[in-house]
Amino acid sequence: MKKLTASVLAVVLTASFTMVKAQQDTTKIENIEEVVITALGVKRQEKASSYGKTMVDGDQLREVTNANAFESLSGKVAGVDISAPLQPGATAKIITRGFKSLSNNQPLYVIDGTPMLNVSSSKTGFDSTYDTGSSINDLDPNIIESMNFLKGAAATALYGKDGANGVILITTKRGKRKLSVDYISSIDFSEVARVPHIQYRFGQGWNGLSYSTVVGEGGTAASNENGSWGPLFNGSIRPWGRIVNNSQLIKPYVGLEDAVREFFDIGTTFSNTVTLSGGGENADAALTISDISSDGVFPTENDKFMRRALGFNGGLSFNKLKIRISSNYSHRKTNAIPTGQGDDASFGKSVFQELLQMPNDISLVDMQDMGSIYNTPSYFFTPYATNPYSVINNNIVRAKSDRFYGNTNFNYDFTDNFSATLQLGADIQNETVKRWGAIVEYVPDSPQDLASANGVVGAVRESKRTDRLYDAYLTLNHNAEFGESWGLRTAAGAGFTEKNGNILSAQVTDLDLPNFYELSNSASTPILDQDDYLQRYYYVFGSAELGYMERFFLTLTGRNDWTSTLPLKSNSYFYPSVGVSAIILNDANFLKLRGSWAQAGKDTSPYQVYSSALQTNNDGFFGSLLYPFGGVNSFEIDGRVTNENLVNELTSEVEVGAEARFLKNRIGIDVSLYNRLTDDILLTKILPRSTGYSAILGNFASVRNKGVELLLNLKPIKASDFEWDMNYTFTKNISKVEDIAGDDTEISLVSNYGITYKFVEGETVGTFYGFIPKTNAAGQYIVNSATGYYETTEEEQKIGASERDFIMGLKNTFTYKNVSLSFGVDWKQGGEMYSYTKRLSHFVGNGIETIYNDRNPFIIPNSVIDNGDGTYSENTTPVSFENIANFYNTTQNPGLERTHVIDKTFVRLRDVSLAFRFPKEWLGGVGIRNATFSLYGKNLFLWTPSDNPYVDPEATTYGNDLTSEMGEFSANPTQRTYGAMFKFNF
Repeated sequence: MKKLTASVLAVVLTASFTMVKAQQDTTKIENIEEVVITALGVKRQEKASSYGKTMVDGDQLREVTNANAFESLSGKVAGVDISAPLQPGATAKIITRGFKSLSNNQPLYVIDGTPMLNVSSSKTGFDSTYDTGSSINDLDPNIIESMNFLKGAAATALYGKDGANGVILITTKRGKRKLSVDYISSIDFSEVARVPHIQYRFGQGWNGLSYSTVVGEGGTAASNENGSWGPLFNGSIRPWGRIVNNSQLIKPYVGLEDAVREFFDIGTTFSNTVTLSGGGENADAALTISDISSDGVFPTENDKFMRRALGFNGGLSFNKLKIRISSNYSHRKTNAIPTGQGDDASFGKSVFQELLQMPNDISLVDMQDMGSIYNTPSYFFTPYATNPYSVINNNIVRAKSDRFYGNTNFNYDFTDNFSATLQLGADIQNETVKRWGAIVEYVPDSPQDLASANGVVGAVRESKRTDRLYDAYLTLNHNAEFGESWGLRTAAGAGFTEKNGNILSAQVTDLDLPNFYELSNSASTPILDQDDYLQRYYYVFGSAELGYMERFFLTLTGRNDWTSTLPLKSNSYFYPSVGVSAIILNDANFLKLRGSWAQAGKDTSPYQVYSSALQTNNDGFFGSLLYPFGGVNSFEIDGRVTNENLVNELTSEVEVGAEARFLKNRIGIDVSLYNRLTDDILLTKILPRSTGYSAILGNFASVRNKGVELLLNLKPIKASDFEWDMNYTFTKNISKVEDIAGDDTEISLVSNYGITYKFVEGETVGTFYGFIPKTNAAGQYIVNSATGYYETTEEEQKIGASERDFIMGLKNTFTYKNVSLSFGVDWKQGGEMYSYTKRLSHFVGNGIETIYNDRNPFIIPNSVIDNGDGTYSENTTPVSFENIANFYNTTQNPGLERTHVIDKTFVRLRDVSLAFRFPKEWLGGVGIRNATFSLYGKNLFLWTPSDNPYVDPEATTYGNDLTSEMGEFSANPTQRTYGAMFKFNF
C-alpha cells in the first residue's frame, strides 16, 4: 500500500477549560510524589508521567444506582466518548480518541492488573436484533475503588496489541485498617423517556380516505389501515376494526396524544450491596456482595436484568514477600426486547416497530386484553401490523452468564531498590442465549386469512459459548540514585496471554407444536454453527525512567509481541515510546509540561491467514439446500483469498500537554493535544465475482486522528459552611481516512433503504451517502413533471458524517453543611445518524412533518421542470391529494430518503443527586459511623435539534463499534429514572 509520512502536529485549540472536584468529583489529581504501579507491575513516579490520563474515584460511580459501571461517566472523562446503555443490561459504548479502524475500537479493560474479556452474544444490524449486553456488564460498580483512563499510545504502549485503543485500569476495593461494614440500598422507578413526537390532527386511513370510503373509490378501506393518512379528526363516533359475529367496535375519532407512552409501564430497580473490610499491619481484606434487579419500562418482565456479584481482594505481607489475591464472580441474567425490522419467517416482529405503525387515534392499552377476539391475530384490525402485546409475549430473548475473573500477585523485595513481581490471572465466562418466536396461524376464513396476511412459522435458537483468558507476567523493577540530582528507575519483564473459546448454536424454524420451544420441535433441518478459537501471544518489555532534580524526566519503553494470528514471517512486532516531562512550578502552585511519541501495534483475529473448510449451504431448486442432505455431507473452501503477507496494524502518536494547579488546588487545568496515524489497517475487501473469490483480508488503509482534550477543576466558593465545586471537560477529535490501497477509494459498511454508511478515502471516518434530489446550477430542485416528486441523482452523493464536532461535560456540586446537590450535563455537538424510526413514522403518516400544508396539494418550494434542452421552467405540478402519502414513501419518492439522516446533537441532563449526610451526633449509640440518604434522577432532560423529535441520538441497533454510528433501526426508547438511596457505614 502507499506509505504515509508523519506530519507535524496540527490541531485546532479551542479556548476551553476542564475542572476536577476535590472530594466527590469526576477526576482526581494524584499526589505527585507517589510511586504508582502502571502496566505489568512497572513502578513509576506519578510526577514523571508524560501523557494525559483521567482518574475516576469509585464513589463517583455510586452517587446514583447504575447496573453498568460506565453509565454515569458520559461527558465526564475528556477524550472518551461514552454512550450509556438504553435498557437494563444493554451494552455501553466507549471510544477513546475517535475511531481509527473499521472494527475492534473498544478499549482494553484491566482489573487489578489482569486483562478482562469483553465479548458479546448480541445480534446487531437492522433485522431482528437484540442486545443482551457484553462481558463488561459483569463488572459490579460497587467493587471499584478507582478507574484510570489511559488514552494515548505512550500511556498504553506496554499493554501491547489489546491496549492500542486505550486502556481503562480498574482497581478494586481493598481492606481498611479498621473493621468496617458498608451497606448501600436503593430503589428507583423508571418511565419511558423519548418516544416519537407525532402529529395528532389526522387519523386512521390512507390517502385521506374516510371510514365510509370503500375499495374501488381511489384507495382501500380505512378501517383496516395501519396508517394515519385519514381525514382530519372531528370527534364523531365511528366504528373501527373487524366485523366479528356481526359486531364491530366503536370509538370517537380523536387523536390520543399519549397512546404510545401509555403502552409502557413503570420500571423498577432494586439494589443492595454489603462490603466488609478490615486489616492490620500485615494483612487486609475486602469482601463485597451485591444484588441488583431491574425490570424495564416494557410491559411484562421481558426486559429484565439481574446480577449477583461477589468480589474479594485480600493481601498478606511476609517481610519481603507480599501476596495479593483479587477474585470476582458474577451471575447475570438478561431478558432483551428485540429491535429492528423483525421477520415472518422465524421469530416474528419487533415490538417498537409495531408500535410505530399504529394509527394515532387507536388506543394501544386496549389491545392488551388478549381475551378479546378483536385483539387476537386472526381478527386484529389490520393485516399490515401486529398487536404489540402479542409480539412482546411471543418474541423472546433470554441470556444467562456465569463469570469468574481474578488474579494472584506475588511481589518480592530482594533489596530496597530491587524487586520482582509475578502475576497469574484468568477470566472465564460461560454464557447461554435462548431465543424463540411463537407460531402465529390464522383461523380459516378469518379476516387476516382472507387478507393473506403473513403468519409466523415459529423458531427456536439456542447458543452456548465459553470464553477464557489466561494471563501471566514476570516483572523486575530496579531504582538507583546517582549523586543528589539523578535517579533511574528501570523495569524489564516477559509475559504470556492466551484466549480460547468455543461457540455452539443451533436453530430450527417451522415449529410443529405451539408453546413448546425446544430444538426437537421441528422436522426441518437444524442450522448448526460451531466456532472454536485459540489465540496466543508472548511478549517481552522494558522501561527506563531517568530523573534529574526531581523535576525533569525522560521515560523510554519498548515491547515486542509474538502473535499466533499473523503469518510466521511477520508475527513479531516491536513498538517503543519516549516521553519527557518537566515540572516548572512545585510550591504553592504547580505546573508541569509533558510530551511523548509512541507506537502501538495490533494484530487480527484468529484464522485469517489461511483458508477454512465450511459446510456447504446452497440454493436448491425449491429453496435452500442445507447439508447434511440425504445422508450426504458437503464441504467447500471458503471464498476468501488467502493472504500470507499480513502484518500488524501500527499506530504512531505524538502528544503534548500541560498540567497546572493554582490557589491551593482550587484551580486545576489539564490539557492534551495529540496527532496519531494508524497505518496498515486490517480490513476485508469485496472482490468481483470474476476473480473466483468473494473477499480478501489485507493491510489496506490508513487513518489519522488529531484532537484536543481539556479538563478544568474549580472551587469557586470555599466557606466554612458552603462549597461549590465545578468540573468541566472538553473533547474534540478530527478523523480522516488518509489512504485506501489499490484502485478502491471506499468501502461500504452498512446500507439501508438507499442510505449507505461508508469508509471513504479523503473523508471523515464514517460518512453517509445516498441518492439526493437533483438541483440545477442555481440550486433549484428538479422535479418530475407528472408527479411533482423530486428527481434524484444517478450517483450516490455525500450526505454527512457521523463524527461529532465536540463533546462537553459540566458537573456542579454545591455543599451546605450536611446537604449536597450535584448535577451533570453533557453536550455532544454535531454528527449525523440514520433513523428508521423517522422513516417509518413518515411512511405511516404519524411523523410531525407529514402535516405540511395541512395535507393539501402543494408544489415543492424552489422547484423547476427540466425541459431537456439545458433550460428549466417553473414547476407548476403539485403533489396531488392522492399522492401525498406516497410523497413520504421513499420507495416512491427516493429523493426524500436523505431527510432520514438526522443531526445527532443533544444536550442531556445526565444525572441529579440531592444527598443528606446525617450528623454524627444523631448516630451516637446506634453503632453507625456514617449515614447518608439521597434522592437522584437520571436522564431527566434531553434536547435535540428540530429535525429529530423521534429518537435518543445515542440509540443504535448496530452494536458498539464503528458500524454503530450508522444509527438505529426501530431502536427501543430510553428511560428516565427517579430513585432513593441509603448508605450506612458501621
